Amino acid sequence: MDARITKEETALLLNLSLPGHAQRVEEIRLAALRARDEAIGRAIRAAVIRFFRALRSAAIFIATFPQRRAVFEQLNALSDRELADIGLTRGDLVHVFDEDFVRAREAAARAAALPPARPPVAANSNRAMAEAA
Repeated sequence: MDARITKEETALLLNLSLPGHAQRVEEIRLAALRARDEAIGRAIRAAVIRFFRALRSAAIFIATFPQRRAVFEQLNALSDRELADIGLTRGDLVHVFDEDFVRAREAAARAAALPPARPPVAANSNRAMAEAA
């Protein structure tokens, strides 16, 4: 007995049409497979992007380490008074290269540079009573 399928038999099998319900089920199954494949592709793409970003960050960290270490040592060599003159404490030295720390200090410096909303008025001033009325 020959287990091979002839070309004619293959053509007959391919021409079979599925009943309406079975055809709809097959369409849904194929759509689900496409959606799954797209989700897997997006996940792989995102993982590759994250990997190369981490690799880039590590390379930057390694390349800038000697310079950061030298700056840290220079700051550490300053006295507490000299550090206070530039707005740092000895405890801040470990955070000098932390981006969040730098952003927070810059925001605080900008807020300190803004003029107050109203100039301060002495408590016993008549001006304060006139504004209140």
